[in-house]
Amino acid sequence: MLKRLILTVCLACLIAGCLGPQQAIRRPLIDEGELYLYCEPFPPEASRLRFSIAGISALRDDGIEFPLTVELGEFRSSTMSRQRFCASGILPHGTYVGLRYKIRNAAMMGEDGEGALLVPEQPHANAVNFTVNSRKATILNLSLNYRESTAGGIRFVPAFNALFATSPLPGLTGYLTNSGSNTIMVFDKRSARIGRVIETGKGPAGVVLDQVRRRGYVVISGEDAVDVIDAAEHEIMARIRLNPGDAPRSLVITPDGKYLVTANTGSNTASILDALSQLEVARIPVGNSPEYVILDRNGKRAYVFNRLSNTISVIDIEARQLAWTIATEAGPLYGQFNRKGDRLYVFHELSPYLLVIDPVSQTVLKRVNAGSGSSALKVNTFTDQIYLGKQFGGVIDIYDPFSFIPGDFLTVNGGVTYLTIDGEENNLLVLTPRSRALRMVNLVGKKEQAVLDTGEGPFWVAVFGER
Repeated sequence: MLKRLILTVCLACLIAGCLGPQQAIRRPLIDEGELYLYCEPFPPEASRLRFSIAGISALRDDGIEFPLTVELGEFRSSTMSRQRFCASGILPHGTYVGLRYKIRNAAMMGEDGEGALLVPEQPHANAVNFTVNSRKATILNLSLNYRESTAGGIRFVPAFNALFATSPLPGLTGYLTNSGSNTIMVFDKRSARIGRVIETGKGPAGVVLDQVRRRGYVVISGEDAVDVIDAAEHEIMARIRLNPGDAPRSLVITPDGKYLVTANTGSNTASILDALSQLEVARIPVGNSPEYVILDRNGKRAYVFNRLSNTISVIDIEARQLAWTIATEAGPLYGQFNRKGDRLYVFHELSPYLLVIDPVSQTVLKRVNAGSGSSALKVNTFTDQIYLGKQFGGVIDIYDPFSFIPGDFLTVNGGVTYLTIDGEENNLLVLTPRSRALRMVNLVGKKEQAVLDTGEGPFWVAVFGER
């Protein structure tokens, strides 16, 4: 018995350690603001150029210089075919007049091979005026001025043109939470470009969108709250407070936008929130460590996955009470319903089996050996195909909904922790935290359409037009 307990604890610790790099949650901003620098793709004439940056700093109008954290040090045509996250930094609020770049080296490919370019020994400043406001993010998009940077042909002196980022059109907007950065990235799902960054409280996690009222709801796990976002202005407009210690991790919104249901990991409860009055109207005890919650197809019941109880608590939202409990295998993490809603697919932390459950009779219809390490699940409601991602290996298996055989697969760069589908663009959105990227893969061509750099600890994605 003791050996079995030790083995279970060790296995749990091993798997917990494999879930990804531990994120040191940053404290929320107080009087400071934050600057984000994104670099535009290289112009065609810069295809033979490469350079590396040792440091970037922001210059305040009083002459004080503030170093930024460099996110991308190497610049070459192979990595600069899309917008890249280059640097960021927390800065005192105020007026700034420039950016200063320290170049480590630069080179140009010629007919006889690559030749080194001379670079300035001291950091070189580019003039740009911007303001940093308290608890706000400022985004600058930098475009390399190739001709000015390489004037003379033997030197490289960095010259970037800077423009302020613009918000995406409402219908093209996506939200991505970064738990480690305390931010929500607002991006254009068609162009894969960052439009805004919303500074939040500690540990933003699950996010949902009310597509009719143009509102977003984000659980702030570290502050036991749900923030309400005006999705037209991308500003936090209100906060719904839960109980201290709730540590909500995920949430859902009913199709009519009236209710939210949160899974409160810290208190083993689920909260039903009135989205319009922004009040908690019911609190229901569930199993141990409820981490995720989903809705059935008609939005009447919420299914809360209790990772440490090996159960799923089914909540009748209208009656505001527990309807029943479904037993699962060890460590149920997440699930999805099929298109009709009469099958619930569940994967587990400590079991290799994907369960196929009849949600009405509460019986397990089938156990599918999907292997260990399942970490993300999405059902394409157009085809009923099941997409199952793994923590490692970069493979997303595509299961046939009748045979439950993985007849096809997708490959991405890195382990997957979250999947959703942009129904308007027909893209599978794939979150790969270890490479800090959101990948957009076309469901028909199965090719990667775009990649977006994320912040630290990317956790969840929601887009308008999601299915």
